[in-house]
Amino acid sequence: MKNQIWPVATAVALVAASLSGCSSPLAGNDIYDRLERAGIPRPTQTDQKASASLLVAQDETTILPTTDITLADLLRRAEQTNPELRSSRYAVGVSAGQAWQAGLYPNPTVGVKSGEIGFEGDSSNTILGVTQPIVIGNRLRAAVAAADAEEAAKLADVERVRRKVFGRVAELHARVLELDAQLKLVDELISVASQTLGIAETRFEARAVAEPDVIRPRVEVHQLRADRQRIAQELIAAEKQLGLLLRTEPINADRLNEHIPLMPTPLDEAQLVADVELAHPALIVADLEINAAAATLDRIRAERVPDLKVSAGIGYSDEGDQGIAEIGVSAEIPVWDRRQGDIMSARFELMKRRQDKAITQTRLLSELAAEIGAYKAARDQLEVIRDQVVPDAQRAFEQIDESYRAGRASFIDLLDAQRTLMQSRRTLIELAGRASVARARVAAISGMGNLPATNQVQSHQFEPDPFTASNGAEENR
Repeated sequence: MKNQIWPVATAVALVAASLSGCSSPLAGNDIYDRLERAGIPRPTQTDQKASASLLVAQDETTILPTTDITLADLLRRAEQTNPELRSSRYAVGVSAGQAWQAGLYPNPTVGVKSGEIGFEGDSSNTILGVTQPIVIGNRLRAAVAAADAEEAAKLADVERVRRKVFGRVAELHARVLELDAQLKLVDELISVASQTLGIAETRFEARAVAEPDVIRPRVEVHQLRADRQRIAQELIAAEKQLGLLLRTEPINADRLNEHIPLMPTPLDEAQLVADVELAHPALIVADLEINAAAATLDRIRAERVPDLKVSAGIGYSDEGDQGIAEIGVSAEIPVWDRRQGDIMSARFELMKRRQDKAITQTRLLSELAAEIGAYKAARDQLEVIRDQVVPDAQRAFEQIDESYRAGRASFIDLLDAQRTLMQSRRTLIELAGRASVARARVAAISGMGNLPATNQVQSHQFEPDPFTASNGAEENR
């Protein structure tokens, strides 16, 4: 009789095992297919630690060109290599795994027990039993719905992170262009100031001017050289920051094919505000998190219905020298614990998520208003400097230079006019850079589509040396 027990026990165990798997609403292939459609790569099969190096080998499609790098190239590189963006994609996979796990049926329990064992060892019952929880109600469906809602929120968060990273890339791109333009201008101004200093020293040696006329251009040269060191260090830092953001070597300014725009286009403030209110990824994430909180509340409510535990077993009785079977059903009685605390917490979480969305919207609109204000201020100042101050300073310099050659103006007057023109040109570049950085920050909030296309960017190239007239005049004199 004992030999007949084991085949029956094996059959009972197999039936329970098949029951535990057949009711799962999700399958592994479905999960991976869904992730791949969303652009999420499959996880590695070896759980080994990745290289800690910041500079890793990249696919050829992500390698930047040697020269003529555009902002689009930088954004493409960021899409593939930026760690923050890649981490946000992996977070989607974490939620997908949790959704898969939430839909799995409870496992059966197999056990062996002996009872009615006599002290003399003359009687006992040995039972091989299987206990299988039976899910009643909609607990599994509610659990999967809650996990799916969390996955949807994580997927939407990828776009929020993308916009943040892209905005930072655009801001550093504008900063590198600005500093490079400043550096080139300062180099030009140092050359001009050095020539002026040489003329002053020549006149001083000829006792044609007093020593203060030499000191002033010398101080000017020293100040420009000090400024050049500062700008050069800031440029190096910005190039390194841009490279680190893209996990590559520093991106030198001479590899970029664009220029800082000196004629920024106006902004449609009403459209920008609408873009934020209707389509900002952070607000979409907030809506999906509200849905996830509501789904979590439904899941907790569904978990109040206890599972049935069905048990069946077969065995052998020494006393009757025969096989025996037993079957039972049990369930937890929710008398004291009805998940009251969890339900209250979930309700408050839902209320909190709704307020979090309002906080996020207020913060985004406030940041947008600040950056639009900064852009408009820089643009307005730039317009005045570009269209009025620089032309007037240039005209004043030319007139004083002409008067100086005719003997009606002093060398100090010429130096003052030259310094005014230099400062106005430097201010022009600084304001252009300020406007470009503000425009990049506006785009990071309202959408990268609000950045001007490369072929629409208007740039201005200065004349290489507007001061040569004075130098030639002095040499003639």
